[in-house]
Amino acid sequence: MDLLTVAIIAASAILVYVLLRGRDRYSLDRKAEASLMPPVAHPRNSRWPASTLGLDPQTRSADAPTQKPYRLLNDAEQILYFRLCEAMPRMLVFAQIGVAQLAQLRGRREARKLSSMLGRGVDFVICDSDFRIVAAIDLAWPADDGTENSPQEEKRRALQNLGIPLIVYRPNQLPDANTLSNEVANAIVHRKRLEAERSSVQ
Repeated sequence: MDLLTVAIIAASAILVYVLLRGRDRYSLDRKAEASLMPPVAHPRNSRWPASTLGLDPQTRSADAPTQKPYRLLNDAEQILYFRLCEAMPRMLVFAQIGVAQLAQLRGRREARKLSSMLGRGVDFVICDSDFRIVAAIDLAWPADDGTENSPQEEKRRALQNLGIPLIVYRPNQLPDANTLSNEVANAIVHRKRLEAERSSVQ
């Protein structure tokens, strides 16, 4: 047997060995540690289950701090809301409306004029059955200075420019249903007068 034949046989044997070893390495029957891909380590702050992260069982079962549920209206505002609904069952009552949003209903010109009121709002807006605004109602404590430059007076003037009368009550002196009905009726008359003034100016 010459040297060339021996070399061919040896090369064939090495090739067969390599192929068999490679097949075993990629076999599905192999254990996880024989895999070519290393295990994926998930970061601690990821949203993977706690069991995957290997956290302490006591840490996993710890209760999250309880939070008070968010309420759109506080206690005084809730009382006033239900009294408004009782006093005016045919009216529509909306809560927490922005002054700038009311200005947009008048058009872009009014919205630009009242851009400084962005972020300011009223507690309630009263509308008739056709969704026409009748009045705005606020719960607020009287300003310390009592001047015309107080935030409440600025809001009153801004709403008046929109033709919306503003009624203000103190949180500790909420009116009853009869008083609310009478004052909103007066606000309707006042609103018609404001609308007439706006029409004459325009």
